[in-house]
Amino acid sequence: MSDLSLESEVLGSSGKEAFPFEGFAGCDDNVLKASPVSEAFGIVTTGIEPLELTPSGAVITGYITSARRDEIRLGTYVVVPYENGEKLFARVGKLQYRQEFVVDDATEIHSRRMLSALGNPVNEDDYKFLACLDPLCILYRKAEGKLTRRMADRIPHPNTPILPVTDRLEVQTGLNIPEDGIFLGHLSVGGELLKTNSEPETVAYYLRNDYSMGDPLIFRHMLICGSTGTGKTFLSKNILRQFMNENNRYRLRGSPSKARKNPCLVIMDPQDEYSQLFEDNENLTEDDKFRFESENVTYGRVLSTKAFVAKVDGQRYPGDKSRAEQIEFTIPFSLVEHNSWLIAAAGMSELQYIGLEVLLGDFFKSSVPHTYQNFINHIDNEGTRSYYVDSGKLHESSYDGIVRRVRSHFFSKVFDRDATSITELVDKIFKPGQVSVFPTEYISAPRIRDLIVLTIMSLIVDNKLSTTGNEAIKETPIILALDEAHRYLSNANGEHSRLIISRFADAARQGRKEGLGLFLITQDPQDIDDTVFKQINTKLILNLNNDAAITSLKVPKEYERRIPYLKKGQMIIHSPDNSDIVEIIGLSNCVVRHR
Repeated sequence: MSDLSLESEVLGSSGKEAFPFEGFAGCDDNVLKASPVSEAFGIVTTGIEPLELTPSGAVITGYITSARRDEIRLGTYVVVPYENGEKLFARVGKLQYRQEFVVDDATEIHSRRMLSALGNPVNEDDYKFLACLDPLCILYRKAEGKLTRRMADRIPHPNTPILPVTDRLEVQTGLNIPEDGIFLGHLSVGGELLKTNSEPETVAYYLRNDYSMGDPLIFRHMLICGSTGTGKTFLSKNILRQFMNENNRYRLRGSPSKARKNPCLVIMDPQDEYSQLFEDNENLTEDDKFRFESENVTYGRVLSTKAFVAKVDGQRYPGDKSRAEQIEFTIPFSLVEHNSWLIAAAGMSELQYIGLEVLLGDFFKSSVPHTYQNFINHIDNEGTRSYYVDSGKLHESSYDGIVRRVRSHFFSKVFDRDATSITELVDKIFKPGQVSVFPTEYISAPRIRDLIVLTIMSLIVDNKLSTTGNEAIKETPIILALDEAHRYLSNANGEHSRLIISRFADAARQGRKEGLGLFLITQDPQDIDDTVFKQINTKLILNLNNDAAITSLKVPKEYERRIPYLKKGQMIIHSPDNSDIVEIIGLSNCVVRHR
């Protein structure tokens, strides 16, 4: 080689020993001269395994110099240059030590000598440190100069340097990450942020949010899952705030005007934490704000945040988490006419459920006010019972079972209370650019909480799917954030559960057309019904220790093994329509108040 000093740099040698290697005829000289070899991790080698590239995989082994070995981790991204300016973009898929010289170090004498040695007994010069590269793509520039990628269809030359990725655009292009969109976090490897020579040096991860490749991905639905204490709510606040940027607008394909509108964010809030979207995070520094602005991270309060509070007998909403406006409502029993499952108990048999629908159908045809109390009076009447039982319309045991179940004191506490009916508040709840929070923490009975959440869900779904739905819902893009999603979308184990899941699965399938995006938050993803789960395109996976939960996510095995070891704020992103699967770290500060 014309410059032997390059050789010592690539090999990490101090220059004490110079070996008169014979020059290699070909392009390698030019590649080495054109590359910043002093930064190289090492070289592509054929000394261990032959270089191989096939349609089903590749064998590309790199020798890592002793000076750079501590910097290599599983998952580290690297580039290997070709002679024409193209680059192989790859990820470290395996690390391996091999002895430099043939020697048996598995002996008692050797082990005692090493254990008694002072300091570090390992001499790196005695070992080969090898990194096996998994090719991801080839980076190249089109005629107009735009950096793009194609599948790895070329094998790198032996002795070519393996370089760290230092250009943010190369990382984004190599992993197919959009250059802008909804900010989710920063790219990382093994829990450490990936740094580049760009400014800022971190690599932002965005979710595609335009119409260049179809509909924005929020309408293909998102899932955030993680064990208790992993930061699901903190992360959800940071992400949901991004959707409420004033400039973020969506079009509805069914709208005659095709006008773009801000989304309405509807949040089912079991812990009373999301009304804090109304408040600034007073702990943000000017440095935080500068960093957010440089990466298009939206921060600060959403003034249009409102808390819609169900009036429940014997329960009071404290409303002390934020200063957001509170609007009280009640659920009218009339909504049950087309959603009989709202009062169907989980253990109700199929015959009982059919009987309930018969009773409700006849009741809603009557001229009496359609209240819950009037329905109870109707079915408690001995004449009504005789009519259904004696005529054979309902079996005696079925009738009595239905009465016992729907006479629950829970229902009398929530239906037809002294407050504005939710059906009269639709225009106030579903407004473009508004955050509508439905807190339920103050309600002690889980069954009442579920009834309230299912009512709001059915109100949205019924109007989105109906051709004659309420205009405020039909003509507004809606992001429905459902915390503890497994409670409401669990595997159907009863007739009424199957109806809920079937209806919600239809809404999920039509989300793109109707402008309905689901944002599901859960610690038990394995309990979400498959028909709904299959519609979710973007999964943000925090730490999970439940094997069944991890398996249900269906991520590649090498990432599946990492999930139990993810640190707080560290997550795996599996979004096939957005990018390759990657690891990211969320923001260390909340963009709104989080207490």
